[in-house]
Amino acid sequence: MFIPPTRQEDMRVSAAASALLALTSAQAQPRGSIEGFWRNPSGTAIIGIASCGSSLCGKVAWASARGQREAATSTKNVVGTTVLTELRASGDHWSGSLFIPDDNIHVSAKLEVLGSRQLKLTGCGMLGLICRSQLWTRTDGALPRQD
Repeated sequence: MFIPPTRQEDMRVSAAASALLALTSAQAQPRGSIEGFWRNPSGTAIIGIASCGSSLCGKVAWASARGQREAATSTKNVVGTTVLTELRASGDHWSGSLFIPDDNIHVSAKLEVLGSRQLKLTGCGMLGLICRSQLWTRTDGALPRQD
């Protein structure tokens, strides 16, 4: 069967565009999974990140006595509080919203996997003018007993 040159060119362009799109989308995926349990740097809380409908969210799975006291200004029992919402893959990181119970505020969040056991969380408020970052560590096994 003979295909006119314009048809062949169209097919090559279409194939090249499909290959480029596949390559681009493969590169845009975050480096690792953020699902699981993560301990904050001060060891006062463990956040469980899991699927929440079409996105991921993070809830406080455990808090030390100190962590519970610090969050008491905004919530009676911080364990079970959703602190990360609408987490979606965005380039090589995850983006969403962060609730900071200690300050009773919501800020934008960016999470970046730095290895199999580290997650960098950056929260930005005031239209991105004020940002703070923490390195969280993946924790495995049973959660500590509640204080």
